[in-house]
Amino acid sequence: MSNFVDMERLFETKDNAGEIKDLDTKNRKVVAVFANWNLDHHNDVIEKGSFAKTLMERQDKILFLNQHNWKQPHGFFESLSENSEGLVGVSKALPDTTFSNDAIKLYEAGIVKEHSIGFEVIKSDWDEDSQVRTIKEIKLWEGSNVTLGANSATPFLGLKAKTLPEINDLSAKIIKAIRHGTFTDETFLQLEIALKQLTAEAIKLGEQKVLNQPDPETTDPSDALAEINKFILKL
Repeated sequence: MSNFVDMERLFETKDNAGEIKDLDTKNRKVVAVFANWNLDHHNDVIEKGSFAKTLMERQDKILFLNQHNWKQPHGFFESLSENSEGLVGVSKALPDTTFSNDAIKLYEAGIVKEHSIGFEVIKSDWDEDSQVRTIKEIKLWEGSNVTLGANSATPFLGLKAKTLPEINDLSAKIIKAIRHGTFTDETFLQLEIALKQLTAEAIKLGEQKVLNQPDPETTDPSDALAEINKFILKL
């Protein structure tokens, strides 16, 4: 009988949970919000104080991962704590590995900005009227930097709330990174996939604009698509 534990089946993840606060490229450290107290798109609210027990018992065992990938650990955290905004993590120095080096480059390029957690729910309350789950106690396994999907079946994390101007801005950053960056082949592939997913999302937003008949001064979706499509044709 195998003793292997499938971590992906064991816990939940919360993506687009918090943004980077600081990047120290010299010492290769990241400061970021990894979870917040806001209602998310799953109708979950993580209650302040829900991390208290897990941080007291196992803070030195919680990993900082690349894209929730257990095969790509950046290492452990120097500190994890709750504040008024959410769960804030300060990483230890990221190792000199290809995926950590790529992550730092993507941070610097403004492409990777968001963070997430992998966790188990220990205690929660369900409100039938509001259909909201309030998470009261969490067992935290890891925090991750997130933005890029790993393959064509994986959504571009954090994309749902973006406007057309935001899509255009992020697409321009990704195009620049592909043209001038020095990444691993895997990261280049992720960037290409992300660019195509941004195009798909821009099309959806454009369709919604036509259906909803918004203000004619709103950014035309073609503005966000033109440069992306020209570049994709070259891939």
